[in-house]
This record gives sequence, C-alpha cells and structure tokens, in this order.
Amino acid sequence: MRKTWGIAIVLLVGFGIEGFQAWQIYKLKKEVSDVRWDAVVNGDDSNTITTDVGTIQFFKKGGYSIELQTAKYTADGLHLEGYVGNPYRLWISNLSLKFKAMKHWDRDEFEKSLIRSGGWTAWALPETVGEAQCTPIVTLGPGMRYAFEVTIPNVKQTQAGIRLVVSFAGGERYSYSSY
Repeated sequence: MRKTWGIAIVLLVGFGIEGFQAWQIYKLKKEVSDVRWDAVVNGDDSNTITTDVGTIQFFKKGGYSIELQTAKYTADGLHLEGYVGNPYRLWISNLSLKFKAMKHWDRDEFEKSLIRSGGWTAWALPETVGEAQCTPIVTLGPGMRYAFEVTIPNVKQTQAGIRLVVSFAGGERYSYSSY
C-alpha cells in the first residue's frame, strides 16, 4: 500500500511538472507572437501616414512632414493633395514623393501567414494595392512647405482601410543653407 501511494505521489508530481512546463511553453509562444506582431506594426521603418485631412504627420526618419488637404477615393483611385514640409536648413531640389497603398495590417492574417510559412522566421507582407509618384518638386527650401498632388491607382475604399506609406522616390539633391 505504501508503495502504491509513493508511485501515485510521484506520478502526480510528474504530471504537475509536465502541466506547468506545457503552460510555460504556451505562454512563451504567446509572448513571442506578441513581440513579432509589435515588430511588424511598430518596428516598421517606413513612413506610414493616415488619410486624415488637416493633420500634420511626420516621417519616422528625417522629421519631414506631410499635411493632406484632400484625400478622396475616385474612380481612378485614391487622390491626395497636400503639402510636404522641410524642417531642416537644407535646400532640396528634384524631390518626388512616392506613395504605396497596402492592405491594412491584420493580426489574424499575420498569424495565418506564420502558420503557412512554417512559423518562426517568415511572414507574408500585406498585399500592395497601388503605387504612385507625384510630379517632382523643383525646390523645397529650409523651413518651407510645398504642394503636391498624386492619385494612387487601384485603391478602393474598404472597411478595413489601407496602410499608406510615403517615401522620397530618390534622385533628390540636397544643399546646405547658411541662413
């Protein structure tokens, strides 16, 4: 009888330890998933803006600003009009803004892409819906802002919304101002 109690206690302790370890593994996987999601949403170095009209928004890197005066969905796509601002003592010439509209980040889709890709290291980025570039701005002076206008084709208004990324298209030139 004593031997049976001893075995029962050992089994209960063993099952308790196994259950605790399984719970710890589940908790760790959840934390890793949360860290990945945070890295995707907040760790992205791209300059994501919203279509909020009248709100000054800043690039993550560089401090340049965008203020939209118009953001409307048309038959041709998403039409944007606004201003780009230069906070630096630099003259920028031949500046063109590139806009990319992507499906909005969705945590459920993100988790499914992790499962489809095998899990730990790869995930599918949201689908790009449309891209466009504005006409080059000849000169953007220090502390100034300049108007731009662009229509991103194939972008339709959806309930989930879009993720709008803006960047310099490349080819711009910088010169220092000594004012």
